[in-house]
Amino acid sequence: MRVLLLNPPLLTDPYTDDLVVNAPLSACLLTGYAGACLKQAGLDVAVMDADLAGLDVEATREQLLAEDFDLLGVHLKFLWGRTAEIMTMLQEIKREKPHIHLNLYGHYPTFAWEPLLRQLPFVDSVVLGEPELTLTDLARRLAGLDKGFWQDTVGLAVNGEGGPVQNSPRCAIADLDALPFPLRPSPELAARRNMHNYILGSRGCFGRCTFCYLNSFYGPGTVWRGRSPENIVAEIDEVYRATGNPSFYFADANFFGPGERGRQRALELARLLKQRDFPLVFGLECRSSDVDEEVFAGLVEAGLRDVFLGVESGAQSALDRFQKGTTVAQNERAITILRRLGLNISLGFINFDPGTTLEEIRENLDFLQRMELLDCPSTTAHLFFHRQVVLRGTPAYNQLLARGQLRPVGFTAHEGEYTIVDPRAEAVARVMGRVCRLVLEITGGEDLYTARGPKVSCCGRVGDEGRSGLGEGLTAGGGNRSIPAHVQRQEIFRRLNLFLQDFLSRLLDAAGRGELNLGTVAGFVAAGHTEIEEIMRNS
Repeated sequence: MRVLLLNPPLLTDPYTDDLVVNAPLSACLLTGYAGACLKQAGLDVAVMDADLAGLDVEATREQLLAEDFDLLGVHLKFLWGRTAEIMTMLQEIKREKPHIHLNLYGHYPTFAWEPLLRQLPFVDSVVLGEPELTLTDLARRLAGLDKGFWQDTVGLAVNGEGGPVQNSPRCAIADLDALPFPLRPSPELAARRNMHNYILGSRGCFGRCTFCYLNSFYGPGTVWRGRSPENIVAEIDEVYRATGNPSFYFADANFFGPGERGRQRALELARLLKQRDFPLVFGLECRSSDVDEEVFAGLVEAGLRDVFLGVESGAQSALDRFQKGTTVAQNERAITILRRLGLNISLGFINFDPGTTLEEIRENLDFLQRMELLDCPSTTAHLFFHRQVVLRGTPAYNQLLARGQLRPVGFTAHEGEYTIVDPRAEAVARVMGRVCRLVLEITGGEDLYTARGPKVSCCGRVGDEGRSGLGEGLTAGGGNRSIPAHVQRQEIFRRLNLFLQDFLSRLLDAAGRGELNLGTVAGFVAAGHTEIEEIMRNS
């Protein structure tokens, strides 16, 4: 019995490759953990990470046809309109290898199991929730190592005589320390992609945000579960010895556990991390309510450098609508503390959602400017055009569908489209979406922190001078080649950044006066594009 676990190509484009809504960051270790549990159970298992290896769909298909396996487990992510390409490839594999068992696992299949099994009968089974124990149970039954029919496996959905059926749910894993450390890609492959060493110190979240399906994935009633600091540090040491790479990133949806117990756990982890005999650096993700200066000061001493902060909005009414459980004041305090400690901050932010008002957009703009978070055009563009993405499995999907505000679309109707209730806010969102995308095409992300080096900020710091969306050889002043290329880029970035902020403010004024509406969107988009062209021409 040979098991092959597949991470398919992601098939992203410049506007979706930065979005983790198709699968939370924590999903990056699902296959590694599943593989480790299968191996621990004595099964022959291999992992094929087509995305990490840079394989396209055709190359993945050819490699799968050349492999010998009995169970193919596929970590299927929602790839918007391109999900069908992955499924067509898998159908071809099943046609060529009809004896294999084809299983899907991950966040997307957990919520789309019924339409996937109904529309794609070549799929044999779908894992619901955490895959490690269910896949191991399934594989052992298929191999005849355990008694019972594979169709009865707990935590599985299958095609029954009358159509897709869901077996009894499997309880979420309570003791995460009992899991083996996840299988990882070869150090050579990871180094070629300049990757962090991702590590998962916890699962779940004590929040109940309406836009998130994390807790639904783990099952009703589950809460945040954390590994012990000792267990985490043991894995970090093992990974560093194997890779020589001291850069780690906690893929936890929320690094911190709830209350004083969660605070003390973080302090103990910081204490242990400080004792490492190598130059550890790491990043993490958390809520603004988790930011405690003493705890973060200890983590900084241990090597913390990057924090992704789930701010979501600068308008209290929006935070309440998201059931975020935080306040604007907490967001401001958290950012102030993190900045004082010298940390690099990235934001989770939703500028537009179905209930957005013009006043909330204005509050968001004021908040981002007040907190000095709009420091470069790529960051500003992303923050300004982000709409709430509504996927099946989130509380928001069910709520909006019940109100008649959602139109299920996409592969297996997994995504929900909506029009913002206030048509003026919808008009602003549409204009900003198209204008911000043009800015992102121009900058090519060069002004962001990347693996190539520090960003070119609008405050005057100059970093990487490699290729960008601006192209090679552009010079300021209509062709004055005595001006260094990085000076021209810096000026263009500065002007684009100021333009985006001023443009959004003017759009809000125009919408308030009734000049910007759904019928005049095209004209405002054209005007925005013209201003951008002027900046490019005159910088």
